[in-house]
Amino acid sequence: MVTRVRRPTSIRKREIIDAARLAVTERGMQALTIGNLARAVGVSEGAIYRHFRGKKQILAGLIEDIDLRLTRHIDLIDGDPNSGLKRLEQVLRHNVAPSTLTGVSFLVIAEVLMNGDDELRQLMQASIDKHLAMIEAQLTVGVQKGEVNPDVDLKAAALQFYGLIQAVNTLNHFGSEEYPVGDSQKLWKIFNGGVSGATV
Repeated sequence: MVTRVRRPTSIRKREIIDAARLAVTERGMQALTIGNLARAVGVSEGAIYRHFRGKKQILAGLIEDIDLRLTRHIDLIDGDPNSGLKRLEQVLRHNVAPSTLTGVSFLVIAEVLMNGDDELRQLMQASIDKHLAMIEAQLTVGVQKGEVNPDVDLKAAALQFYGLIQAVNTLNHFGSEEYPVGDSQKLWKIFNGGVSGATV
């Protein structure tokens, strides 16, 4: 008789969230079902419910996962006084490269908006606000170093940069050949020109 060793809760939850992210990446939000996750992880549906009460909690877990991954991709931009715009350029270059994250945040945001759940909306909004603040902090350093035009609206510029990353991720996910997104240098030249040039 084979005795199945039960994994620690933290490891099992990590496996479920990883499976959820992969399902959404490969097959879209419709693939995010308890049955699909149970098969992917190799457990019963009841085992999934022991860790997450339902799809809402799994979505919340995905939002937290996206938040952590984007924070790593944004490389903890916190107003590094020695960096200025260089850090933002590195972030853009890193985010242009396709990864398992591409497109997932867009799809999860869309699902949360359609879901209409206030708790999930607030969780997603908090994540977005945090990343916008991190980007704005680095733009502020750019102003102090003379790299960013002081007349630029930094909140608007941070939103533009964040939106650029989301757009690149979405196009990478859907594989559009009409919009080549692999050249971060061209994208950076346009953004940098906007925040540093005379036209605001």
